[in-house]
Amino acid sequence: MYYYIFDLKKCRKHSQVTDIKNYLAALGISGEFTYPSAAATVEELVDLGLSKKYNTIVGIGSDEIANRIAAKMSGQSEAMGLIPLEASADLAYLIGTSNWKEAAENLRYRKLSEMRIGLTANGSGFLTNINLDLRAPTEVTLEFRDYLVQARATSVLISNFSKEIKKISPDHLDIVMKSAGPKQAGILARFSSFFGGNNEKLGHSLFRARSLRLFTSSQIGLITDNYLVAKTPQLVESSDEDLRLITSKKTGSSPF
Repeated sequence: MYYYIFDLKKCRKHSQVTDIKNYLAALGISGEFTYPSAAATVEELVDLGLSKKYNTIVGIGSDEIANRIAAKMSGQSEAMGLIPLEASADLAYLIGTSNWKEAAENLRYRKLSEMRIGLTANGSGFLTNINLDLRAPTEVTLEFRDYLVQARATSVLISNFSKEIKKISPDHLDIVMKSAGPKQAGILARFSSFFGGNNEKLGHSLFRARSLRLFTSSQIGLITDNYLVAKTPQLVESSDEDLRLITSKKTGSSPF
């Protein structure tokens, strides 16, 4: 029933692998354990688990393994679970816990939440956020369906889910850009009103869209959890299909 993909890099010590396996066995939800390698990527292991008719694919690790599994599982009838190890605050909030033992218990209770994920044109996915890896103010162009936004930006965040941003539409991404220099005019000023007066003065602007194209004057990485997801120029969009994600059994602890 359960097919586990372990990110060994996120285990504090080798004994943690044994501890997690023993705890899952005690809960009655042991299964097949696999480990990504040069011979078998995360994506290939997901395909293998699905071909073996497992109905739950579980990542054990942080944002990187969660995102890579989610990109393969979006649109599947099978469920995805996560046991977090060194996961980001947003990812922990999404599943309802940062504690691996609580997350294991959630697998047994099997509360399913359906959500869209973020996707890039190169096939990568993200559950929470990706950031443009800017080291200095940079000319950035955001191309939406009906308009363009150009600014000298100091940060660009593309969010599928964040506990800091109220999600208005489940099939839209939230894009937050901070621009350098004085307050922007025109469309940037109009959209920055989402943040209120104080943040507007800091040059923040918020956009919501199903998709966007991102351009920079030189190629720059889009990162999350300190790993490279894609590079500019890049198309980023919300998935057309849902991911079935196991979240916390506790009432009110899940954002869904």
